Parts: sequence; structure tokens; C-alpha cells
Amino acid sequence: MVKMRICVTGGLGFIGSYTVRELVKQGHEVVVLDVRSGKVPEGAELIIADITDYKQVLQAISKAEVDIVLHLAGTVLNIARKNPHLATCLDILGTANILEACVRNDVEKIIYASSFYIYDGLPPNTRVDEEDHSDIFKAEMFGVVKLVGERLIYEYVKRYNLKYVILRYGPVYGPHKRCSCLIYEFIKEGLKGNPIVVWGKGERKNQYTYIEDIVLGNVKALDFENEVFNLISPEQYSIRQIAELLVKEYGFKIKYDPSKREGPSMPYISPKKALNKMRWRPTPIREGIRKTVEELRQK
Repeated sequence: MVKMRICVTGGLGFIGSYTVRELVKQGHEVVVLDVRSGKVPEGAELIIADITDYKQVLQAISKAEVDIVLHLAGTVLNIARKNPHLATCLDILGTANILEACVRNDVEKIIYASSFYIYDGLPPNTRVDEEDHSDIFKAEMFGVVKLVGERLIYEYVKRYNLKYVILRYGPVYGPHKRCSCLIYEFIKEGLKGNPIVVWGKGERKNQYTYIEDIVLGNVKALDFENEVFNLISPEQYSIRQIAELLVKEYGFKIKYDPSKREGPSMPYISPKKALNKMRWRPTPIREGIRKTVEELRQK
């Protein structure tokens, strides 16, 4: 593998911190760009900048002198639902600022953290791949900002020949306090002795994806250009199935709340391209849950 100098935006976050650690481990020079201060691994450096401030971003990318920007900074689903203004600023304006700074500083490539939510609003009984997407009038806010982010990348590619890789992450779980995935929340509550609360009948299905698999995909993306990959587990589980697995394997308790309305299932999202072209190998959900439980028990 060719050693590179890589800027990771949002590198102190859940996915970012795991990715930075792995990039450093593999011998890359890593610059973390984040809005807050924090500890980075030995061998990495930290630049504090707000991606919604163009001047700060331009100065940070200029100072970093990197080959690639891995753009992870942005909102998560629950924040986008609660605060559409913040989601617009971070995910749309922030991405535009990063792209402009890349072009002005001759950065070779951007790797963009998109989401499976770009398929939000498509029929749940269908199968989709990288050629498919929803639109801003069907998707909820988190899907909207990711759709616009992808569109911005294509605009910069067309105008400036910027190289890119778009990674559409599945719902990511793992043992980290900044994780917002349902599996993490279930395990955290179960380890406290509290019941897992399932909304409705728990029939909503999803393809939960382990954090180490997302990191592996991020690293593999360094070797590709002008590609889109679904980094999502091929295993599809309902919320009820996840809860029952945790009850069976770890003795957790379940409580159903019929007063809470569960959302619709997503379509089945194919990871075939990542499996074949990247040689990406995701972790089975039972193994990912086991690792998550074991690490959280130690904290």
C-alpha cells in the first residue's frame, strides 16, 4: 500500500476515531480536522476548525497539505431530525466548503461519508444498488442532506476533475459513546439491567453494520477513484429479531411500547459491489454484537 497524507474531517467522532487509529496503524500520515479539541493517536495531528466556516476550512486544508480528504464530519440521523438548520449547515454548507478547499489546495481526492438514507422513501419490498437513490421530496432530512452532498461532489468532479469515492454507510453500531445506533442503545440499556424498549411490534428491518467493517471500507477506498460503494451488511434483521437475539444470548429483557409508532423498513440494499470489487468482508451480526457487548462490559 502506498503511504499517503490524509485529512479526516470529524476525526474525533465515532467512525472518525476508529478510522484515524487504523490509518495511523497502517503507516499513513493523518491530520484530524475537528471542531473541538481532543486526544488523537500518536502519529496523528489535530487541526481545530469549523467546517461551516469557509475561511477556517481553507486555512486548515492548506496547512494540512494532504493528498486525500476523508470527509466524515456531519450530523447523524437523530440530530438531522431535530435540527434541520444544523443539518443543512454541517452537511451541505460544510461539504461545499470542504470541496472548495480541496480544489483550491490541489487535493487529489475526496472520500465522502454518505448514508443508506439516500434510499429513504423507496419501496421497502424492492432491492437497490449504487445506481439507485431516492429524491429530496421522498427522503427525510438526513437523506436529503446526504443526497445534496453527493450531488455537490458530482458538480465539483465535472468542473474540476476532482477524484472521489462515495461510501454509503449502513446503520453503524459498535462500543462507543458517540454511537447513535439502535443496537448500541439496546446493549447499553440491557447491561444496566433495564428492559429493551421496542416500539410497536418491532417489524422494521435494517442492515446493521459493525464499526470495524466501516473502517475497513474507509481504508480500502483509498485505492479506488470515481466509485460509489454501499458499505452495508448483507444481513437484514427486524428490530424485534435484534431484541430477541439479545434476550437469548445475554439474558436481556424486552418491553414493547405499542403507543410508539415504528418507521417503515428500508428497501434491501445490496453490498455486492463492495463485496466483489473491494473484497470487503463484513462481520456477521452475532459476532459484531458479541464484540460490542464484551467491550462495553469492560468500560
